[in-house]
Amino acid sequence: MAAPGKKFSFSRLISNMVPNFANDSKNDVDLSPQQADQLLAYQLALKYPRYLAENAFFVAGIAGSESVSKKVHKALVKHGIILPVLEVSSSSGQAAAETMTVNTAGITKGFASQMAVISVHAQRKLVGLLFFWEEECTRWKLLDQEEREIVDALKTNEGNADLQCALEAVRMKIKLLPSKRGEETANVAKGAGHELPSYS
Repeated sequence: MAAPGKKFSFSRLISNMVPNFANDSKNDVDLSPQQADQLLAYQLALKYPRYLAENAFFVAGIAGSESVSKKVHKALVKHGIILPVLEVSSSSGQAAAETMTVNTAGITKGFASQMAVISVHAQRKLVGLLFFWEEECTRWKLLDQEEREIVDALKTNEGNADLQCALEAVRMKIKLLPSKRGEETANVAKGAGHELPSYS
């Protein structure tokens, strides 16, 4: 039976009953290292990478098509879970860089009905993606702060090779994909990038 005010949809019923993830375990809600890398690489190519784009959910393998990804994006914006992508005429890049663009506190008990366009399994993966993205925004914010501190120190110590090296290292960390990091990333399944080499 359909929810009050909603028509019965056979395709929604089928998509909720049969998840379309060939390699995903039904109990695994974390993104795979490949999904996390694809999402981050896609977002880093955008003008405002911290704002999840309409096709981000398709790129990450949550939505089966770009049109479904756009519907998911629209629903997340509507319910205040993510911020809409900034318009070109919006305020400074500084504000764009520092904003937390995901509000996981907005995920309520009504989330399943709000995201009825995707399967239950995809909804679980979407929650994992949102928590992953919130952590990425926090990580970027800390790296931005570190970068500003180094830039400020360079103003008084021009040409300091150690500070220049530290600045380059921070800028590389900002673009580093999750599978290439030494530390674990929350809401991403363990991959080769999460295992540090051992020495005898």
